Amino acid sequence: MSDFIIEHRTTYDKPYLKVQLKNNDKLEIVQKLLSELQSIKKVNITKNQRTDITVYPSKFYSQDETEEEINIQLESFFSSQPIDPYFEKEKFSSISDIAYSQIINEINIFGLNLEKFKSLYSKFDEEGFREFFLPHLNSISKTHSTTGETFNKIGKTDILVQDQDGVNVFIAECKIWHGEKELLKAIDQLLTRYVTWRDEKTALIVFNKDHQNLSQLLNTAKDALKKHKNFHSYVKETTSTSFSYIFKNEEDSNKKVYLELMVFNCV
Repeated sequence: MSDFIIEHRTTYDKPYLKVQLKNNDKLEIVQKLLSELQSIKKVNITKNQRTDITVYPSKFYSQDETEEEINIQLESFFSSQPIDPYFEKEKFSSISDIAYSQIINEINIFGLNLEKFKSLYSKFDEEGFREFFLPHLNSISKTHSTTGETFNKIGKTDILVQDQDGVNVFIAECKIWHGEKELLKAIDQLLTRYVTWRDEKTALIVFNKDHQNLSQLLNTAKDALKKHKNFHSYVKETTSTSFSYIFKNEEDSNKKVYLELMVFNCV
């Protein structure tokens, strides 16, 4: 049985959606999660015979498009496991390898779900893709916050996860694929503008919107990373479109920066 049900409703010719949860213990958490979605204008908890959630689509989204985004978010939310609570105190990055892997896994699963909904992602530019991921990342840890366009070092990074003390634990940059040259610029941007001496766990999230040969794109991207002046080593293939690398910190070549290259096919 599903953890939630979505119904289309209309009142005074204005469309809205009803979201009913199997377990209302998470009602307020889901309300907060949905209120951060781009396709939603307003979210209310409504006390009927059984308390549910009323969702009003934003101006530029239809009921169907809003339902798609809600589906992706809630399916990911109810299938997610809490992020690993153990944080290594002896490391400056203050995030365990297990938690880093879990964050990467969540982004990969969420991005693969997004690939199924062209009517939704066709509207997205780089900012739109970034905003799509933030609510879910915010929902998977009670002690960590995820923000977008957040100032760090000398620029604003697309995705920044911090612990309850404000310590950076994960930094990611979102880019639409525009070829090898732009990919290398994106790595420069990440390493020189956003990653400090203390930051270790990062990702470069790439969205393919117009290249028809994904295998060719992946080969080009993987080869490009090895050409970067800060490249240290290739670690592994996490998934068929996600790859782990180690780079040298721009400020200290003895410091490692873990970088995950993640590609999503949104053609």
